[in-house]
Amino acid sequence: MTSPSVCVAENLEIGSDGKLRLAPWSVPRNVVDVVARSSADTTKLTETITLPGILLIDRQVKWTNDSPVDHMIRAEITRRWRRWVTSNPNAVQFRDRWSSAITPVDTDPVEAAEPITSGILNGQTGSAGDIGTNSVAEPEPGKFWHWWGTNTTEEWLGPVAPGETIRLWYRQYVWTPPPFSDNANKNAPAHEAEAGYARIALWAFPAQGKLVTG
Repeated sequence: MTSPSVCVAENLEIGSDGKLRLAPWSVPRNVVDVVARSSADTTKLTETITLPGILLIDRQVKWTNDSPVDHMIRAEITRRWRRWVTSNPNAVQFRDRWSSAITPVDTDPVEAAEPITSGILNGQTGSAGDIGTNSVAEPEPGKFWHWWGTNTTEEWLGPVAPGETIRLWYRQYVWTPPPFSDNANKNAPAHEAEAGYARIALWAFPAQGKLVTG
């Protein structure tokens, strides 16, 4: 007499106790969750009129699909609130961008392209204040304090097949868009920039199984 065999879908598994249950990968999972801190926040931001600017945050993450089914990836980039100070009439602007790449099984690693914000970018915020000049063409005294709230942007990537690895590279910069007045705030220029950190999360969403095993 032969023992009966049970076939199960790829998103199911039979535990050591013999019971049928959902596999760990059968539901959305938070597979990467890191906080990337700024290494260049400053209270003495100087003239930076060439893109991409000063690099604040630079972080790379990756995840390898350890399941038997394809996964779509939702990348979530959360930018902490940002603070900056400008002097009449100058501007301060933050820019960020991320890139991604998927490495197939049994191939050399495919790295994500370097995310430079000189052209294409994912997000930007900043401001300027211009309250004019005096009778001798000096900028009037004036400083502006600005805050921009925490926000999240998401992007869907994939699919990532079993055994494949997805890599994501995130960068955030700050610069002072031209023209830049070196005698701002009536010859008392003061500029600051604070990004704090960005939180990078990857969520893996499983596809429907294509096979049964048993």
